[in-house]
Amino acid sequence: MFAYGQTGSGKTHTMLGDIEGGTRRHSVNCGMTPRVFEYLFSRIQKEKEARKDGKLRFTCRCSFLEIYNEQILDLLDPSSSNLQIREDNKKGVYVENLREVEVSSAREVILQLIQGAANRKVAATNMNRASSRSHSVFTCAIESTWEVQGVTHHRFARLNLVDLAGSERYWKQIMAVK
Repeated sequence: MFAYGQTGSGKTHTMLGDIEGGTRRHSVNCGMTPRVFEYLFSRIQKEKEARKDGKLRFTCRCSFLEIYNEQILDLLDPSSSNLQIREDNKKGVYVENLREVEVSSAREVILQLIQGAANRKVAATNMNRASSRSHSVFTCAIESTWEVQGVTHHRFARLNLVDLAGSERYWKQIMAVK
């Protein structure tokens, strides 16, 4: 899921909403990300209940990175900077040394979002008093395994939630062309 638009148009608010207020379920002001994870963990719970006999196990790991001035920074471990993108035959494309945190509930995801959002680069612009000046990517890798009649099944999914930085220059260029 991508949030894209002009500076001050509400991309970050659409993605996160009012998460500083804690982890109230179904808050009117919560953004897409908390809603997605509330739904995800409710589905996980339903799957567990439906497959009690299948020894169903879920693992969810989250990471949160920022791209600022062409450098990759770990928002969950601010001491890490200038991380590198790598490619591996088995892993695919990944960010080397990016911290992944195992989570087991929507509440834990929101706590990671709050921690990471506090580490983002923000600055005042003509459009917004505290505009995010970077791109951010919140990723959740979800794995499940279960056993049926002696056969082990495995599923894997990766959810990427991307909040792109706005660009006043881009908007000015469009207005100059018109």
